[in-house]
Amino acid sequence: MGTRIVSPARIEIVLEGSVEQYLINFGVHSLYQGQSGFVSAIIIQPNDLEWTQVIDEANTFNLSTSATFSELIVESEEPVHTLGFNFNVVHTGDIPAEDFEDVSATIKVYGDNTEVQTFQYTARPVGEVSEVLSEVVRF
Repeated sequence: MGTRIVSPARIEIVLEGSVEQYLINFGVHSLYQGQSGFVSAIIIQPNDLEWTQVIDEANTFNLSTSATFSELIVESEEPVHTLGFNFNVVHTGDIPAEDFEDVSATIKVYGDNTEVQTFQYTARPVGEVSEVLSEVVRF
């Protein structure tokens, strides 16, 4: 059994590159406490974003947005022992400008206000199929 988390879990995603030319897809799932208790996730930053889709029965929260921001922070409403997420970006099809940069992201998962794991994501070159980063973290 994993360590007991005494504070909500948090995911911080820092984006770099030409974010304005991408659709950002992010999903949180498997937020569990106890044997099967589901926990909700909330978007902390940017504070004007809302989940695109919430599937209560599957304990899944999805965001698909072309909004431009450099940091996304999501937190569980209650302590959890497991957290899963999916992340990818899709180029929107605009012709890249000369200063265009593929998007990259650093994704940090926190439990008990301590960094537990860090993941790196880099978008595939324009014209190639995007790859999804899919991870489950147990605290």
